[in-house]
Amino acid sequence: MRIQHNVTALNVHRNLAGNNESVTKDLEKLSSGYKINRAGDDAAGLSISEKMRAQITGLQQAAQNADDGISLVQTVEGATTEVHSILNRMMELSVQSANGTYTSAERFMMDQEMQQLKTEISRIGDATTFNSIHLFPNSSSMGAKEALMTSYSLTVDLKNRTCQVDSTHRSGAVSPGGGGSAARASQLVADKIAKEYFPIAISQILTGFPALDAEIGTDTIGMELHISHIDGKGGMLAYAQFSFYATGKPGNMLIKLDSSDFSDASLTGGDAVMLESTIAHELMHSVMQYTMTDEMSGRNGTEKFPEWFTEGTAQLSGGGFPTNWNDELVRIGKSLTSASDTSQDAAIANYLRKYSVAGRPYGHGYLASAYIGHLANGGGSSVSGSGIAAGMNKIFDEIINNNAGLYSAISNHTGGKIHNSSSLEQLFRQADANLVDFVRRLIYESKSGSGSVITGSLGDASMIGNGAAGNQPFYVTDVATRPTGTGIASTAGIELMVGDRNKEENIIQVELYQMNPDALGLTDTDVLEQDTARSAIDEINSAIDQISSVRSYYGAVQNRLEHTVSSLGCTVENLTASESRIRDMDMAKAMMEYVRNSILVQSSQAMLAQANQQPSSVLQLLGA
Repeated sequence: MRIQHNVTALNVHRNLAGNNESVTKDLEKLSSGYKINRAGDDAAGLSISEKMRAQITGLQQAAQNADDGISLVQTVEGATTEVHSILNRMMELSVQSANGTYTSAERFMMDQEMQQLKTEISRIGDATTFNSIHLFPNSSSMGAKEALMTSYSLTVDLKNRTCQVDSTHRSGAVSPGGGGSAARASQLVADKIAKEYFPIAISQILTGFPALDAEIGTDTIGMELHISHIDGKGGMLAYAQFSFYATGKPGNMLIKLDSSDFSDASLTGGDAVMLESTIAHELMHSVMQYTMTDEMSGRNGTEKFPEWFTEGTAQLSGGGFPTNWNDELVRIGKSLTSASDTSQDAAIANYLRKYSVAGRPYGHGYLASAYIGHLANGGGSSVSGSGIAAGMNKIFDEIINNNAGLYSAISNHTGGKIHNSSSLEQLFRQADANLVDFVRRLIYESKSGSGSVITGSLGDASMIGNGAAGNQPFYVTDVATRPTGTGIASTAGIELMVGDRNKEENIIQVELYQMNPDALGLTDTDVLEQDTARSAIDEINSAIDQISSVRSYYGAVQNRLEHTVSSLGCTVENLTASESRIRDMDMAKAMMEYVRNSILVQSSQAMLAQANQQPSSVLQLLGA
């Protein structure tokens, strides 16, 4: 008999501790309702369960996304329903006015309602939003010709060599006649732009980019030129505007300059260079809008050119240096003694890192476009405007003739060095050595110049040469060429994520369409005369067909989304059931385990008391 170690008691104590641990776990399972509360309970089961939980929560959110999509589609469809009602009323007015029993005065009153209804269609297009998202994008900017507030409009007819003030616009009302002294102060600059800058710049652009010239072919495109208030001095200098249908070439092309920035005084001095740069920049926009309409607008689901590319390539024509976007590089360039002078490379690298390409489309976008053109033309140590233009022309050619996407075309001609936006941004963010070398040579070659690739040299200060360029496909006229084709073009879309994985099949694209009189082919529709009223009947019937097509599309999308929600609900239900079997506790079984372990604890406690009494029998021997 031993008293130093009570092995029996130790054994009982070990069992008691184990039973207590089992009771603790039973209580945890009973109180939580889960049989897996930590990885130790079931490591494999926990891993499977957590994966299922992530899938379930993702699918639940996907179902909510689909429900939100249904609400968005219903909002759009509700707006188009009202447009349908408006068109029905316009049809009624057209048929009424086409009847010979009404006087001109009565038709004028009918037309007043007609024009108000057209304005309401534009308002619906502008005002219909869902969570601040415009559901009819570009409705205003690509809609009917605007009535400018407190401004004047100059129109120049290049063919007839005339320049006149058309109208003064105040509070949305157009009054015929002269535009006052402010308008007269810009007649010379308007005449200069129309008769000289337009044809010469177009000639230089199409010479520099033959792919664009070939795409235009024998077309002639009348454009309007407006010089009027935009946003005041120092703001937006100008913009290029166009409209289009679902198919065909664009029209209603317009270049508008801010009268606060440009006037007759801009023909001389420092403003003259900025004026030439602005005209060349906006005309490059117009040429690209005409030749690559889908990519410039995002029409019918086509991937739209990013802003850095549209503005950067326009800067290739207008020059990357006259409009102050790269002033820091201009200062650096003054310190360079040669194209191989590396003393300023650190400063150039810091400047490249300073901004993103996407965040500075006029500055870094110009540098990116120029570098892409340089690489596409073979790269090397020689940097020239003609070389950059030749390389960019290859990009344009592949996009136009091979239907390539932008980054696919760029990748093909840069050896894969630039294949997406991230790879481009990384070159600037890391100040790639080859990029730094190119920018150094670019700013040196552009020293005292504009950096335009449509001139004889990057160092030419003037973007637009001298001398008549002859007839060109783009010309200034009082009435812009109308777009060809038919149908309402979709220019944007919303992608609905309806799955838990980043897969193409889990994304539903909802197309968004323009909604304005221009998109519906009703810009010039009126019922002022019996003949125009009869023409209006056909035009409105066409518009009704287009709206019916759009409503049918949204109805189909809504039906699809409803099935998507139902399918997702079924999947979530079955995944939840499976995950429950892995992780949830069977309460009846847990109670059985708890009762068993509780009894074992009580038994272990009783046996431990008995085991602790065994050494006391030694006292009987000692007492004997």
